[in-house]
Amino acid sequence: MMKIVKNITACFAIAIILTSCAAGGNDQGTEYAPNMYHSVAYEPYSQITDPAAGRWLTSIDYEDGHAEFYNSNTLNANTMGVAMNMRTPPANTVPRNKQGWLPYRIPKDSLELAAKRLKNPLDSTTQVIADGKVLYETYCQHCHGAKGMGDGKVSDKYNGIANLKGDAIKNVTEGHIFHVITNGKGLMWAHGSQMSVEDRWKISKYVKVLQK
Repeated sequence: MMKIVKNITACFAIAIILTSCAAGGNDQGTEYAPNMYHSVAYEPYSQITDPAAGRWLTSIDYEDGHAEFYNSNTLNANTMGVAMNMRTPPANTVPRNKQGWLPYRIPKDSLELAAKRLKNPLDSTTQVIADGKVLYETYCQHCHGAKGMGDGKVSDKYNGIANLKGDAIKNVTEGHIFHVITNGKGLMWAHGSQMSVEDRWKISKYVKVLQK
């Protein structure tokens, strides 16, 4: 009798396991580790203030004992139900990059001003020149050519691509080059949205090397 009970129990357990493994359509079957399948959405402008939220699937031992969904920022003084993990910057503030440089604000039609006032903040180190070469080959070579002669592959389709070694350009400043890369000029479109400020300055350095 005991053997029969064991066999029935074993069959019942196997049936449950096999049934739970079935999946199809929107039914993905039994999830044995749900926190591996469902990422916890982190809403930057809202907070889950209940430390017990998501306790049913918590598998991590958090130091303060909170559950999986808890994301409240205890350092934020605004806890009136609309506390935020991100705050609106104070009025009139501007972003800076990792070097602390301010956004470039000289308008497109002020090339002469940029050429006179802008100074490259980067030194002419071997690494800066090497980085500038890689960036030039990525963004500039297809038009201006490997040696800056204006003979890149695009020149077969468009006439008037600038020869960086020509008399009109060979003596321009790095600030001039930076401004043109940023805002475009003539056939050349603006690349300010495609490259960081630092990368534009690196290309400016490398162009001067090509011109020599």
